[in-house]
Amino acid sequence: MGAHYTPAPLAKFVADKAVAWLKQMRAEPIRVLDPACGDGQLLKAAIEALLEHRIKSWLAVGVEADAHAAGEARRRLAHAGSAVHLIQGDFLQAATAFTPQQELWAKRDADTSLGTRFDVIVANPPYVRTQVLGAAEAQRIANRYGLSGRVDLYHAFIRAIGDALRSGGILGIIISNRFMTTLAGKAVRSYLLNEFEVLEVIDLGDTKLFEAAVLPAVLIARRKSPANRPEPYLVPFTRVYSRTGRAQVEETPARVCSSIVEAIVAGDNGLVETPDGKFVITRGRFIVTPGATDIWRLVSSQESEFLRRIRERSHQTIEEVAFVRVGIKTTADEVFIRDNWAVLPGEKRPEDDLLRPILHHEDARPWALPGRYVPTARVLYPHVVSGSGKRVVDLAVYPHARRYLESFRSRLEARRYVIDAGRRWYEIWVPQDPAAWGLAKVVFPDISPEPRFFLVEENYIVNGDCYWITLRPGMPEETLYLILGIANSRLMTRFHDTAFSNKLYSGRRRYITQYVGKYPLPRPGTPAALQVIALTKELVEQTRQQAASDSIRQLEDAVNLAVYEAFGFEGEGGAQ
Repeated sequence: MGAHYTPAPLAKFVADKAVAWLKQMRAEPIRVLDPACGDGQLLKAAIEALLEHRIKSWLAVGVEADAHAAGEARRRLAHAGSAVHLIQGDFLQAATAFTPQQELWAKRDADTSLGTRFDVIVANPPYVRTQVLGAAEAQRIANRYGLSGRVDLYHAFIRAIGDALRSGGILGIIISNRFMTTLAGKAVRSYLLNEFEVLEVIDLGDTKLFEAAVLPAVLIARRKSPANRPEPYLVPFTRVYSRTGRAQVEETPARVCSSIVEAIVAGDNGLVETPDGKFVITRGRFIVTPGATDIWRLVSSQESEFLRRIRERSHQTIEEVAFVRVGIKTTADEVFIRDNWAVLPGEKRPEDDLLRPILHHEDARPWALPGRYVPTARVLYPHVVSGSGKRVVDLAVYPHARRYLESFRSRLEARRYVIDAGRRWYEIWVPQDPAAWGLAKVVFPDISPEPRFFLVEENYIVNGDCYWITLRPGMPEETLYLILGIANSRLMTRFHDTAFSNKLYSGRRRYITQYVGKYPLPRPGTPAALQVIALTKELVEQTRQQAASDSIRQLEDAVNLAVYEAFGFEGEGGAQ
């Protein structure tokens, strides 16, 4: 299931952090659990941490579904003897022993019993979308843990871990840092703040400490007792990201260390240099409120002041004046999207009025597309405007498209979620609004190292690897140019990084609705805002004409200065 086991340095770091909190818990024996122990590295590190803290009486339990990995764990932990109990099985099923809803699950085998609740749990749970498990199993897990929407298997693991951890017990877990800042992580944040006291958060960013595609964070938390009062409190954090571009801390010499883990443990703050590159470590505290679902912003006091200044001069956000939507999602791109429709036999080549130009992330560039630019790809788009809504076309009216789609019918019908939703088998899963494609729009890719927002006035469709912005009814056309200028500016890139802290590897940023929609806009009609609009219009025109790069760069510098002035940062808009 896409397992990525915990490397030894990270395992030791997490285990040391978790076990260190046991100093307030001297009753022995100490019971330790790793609910997805993989090859046993994290559980081994927890045992070593117990011994380093002179805890003599303990029992370590590991659960692992994969037989091969469970065998590796047994070999790794053989030296610990009977103090280690390894279970090959399903932790989510075994953990039902701690809840009253056992009848919802299949009967457990005797050797999967976890016994009583645990004093400390260390975990690197699997990061797998529940749909990968199959519809029936995914629904069973969702029902059991009250999960909904786009959830991941680790959401269920966190709920089950909460059931298995005793009141006052300590959790040390490695999870994707996305849970802190995304809409999908809202339920996880709420559960953690309701059921745990968060002790520390370490966002490991793009440090590449292990092979998983997700960016990891380490969370240390204590299971609450029912008597805990729901009052706001401060949580210490550490944030680590690779130094890209002209970092603000570059004038400070980097401290050389053997690894990023060493630098974190040593308490370093600022620029550090390791054999894997240079990284910026930021430390601070952020406030949380039990029951709240707000995103977790790991920002320093200096960064908090920057956000305050931005909000002070903000009049509205993009989502208040415009719609920010993801592009279409066919869930069968190889069928619906091609750049070589012309090679098909005439009787299977869909009718031209169903083939629409479609923009991908490869088409993206700042400001505008070159004049007369037409995307090479076209999408078979079987949706049309109908009255005040949309409808799917009748294939009887389009015999060529029908023959083409029929040749892929079994594949398209395998998308059971389309059929189960009462839709036609040949529909695009997320077609968006056919009536909106003809509107002027700002398009941007979902992942990019730099902002690449560009104006599109043609009737082009946008693919699901991009997002698009259209104005709400009644908003003046100039607002779209204001959005374009603000979104491509250096100041807004700094805002994005500070407010959302969700960089990917190699300095790439994730641009999604819930981030871009929160971009602030200055009060329209002010001299600086009008200057942003005028300069952006000129940039759009110059880009369409493919003007010289020096001319474009000068206009971009002028836009940046105007944006800084619009938000009250006069004199701070020089090159960074």
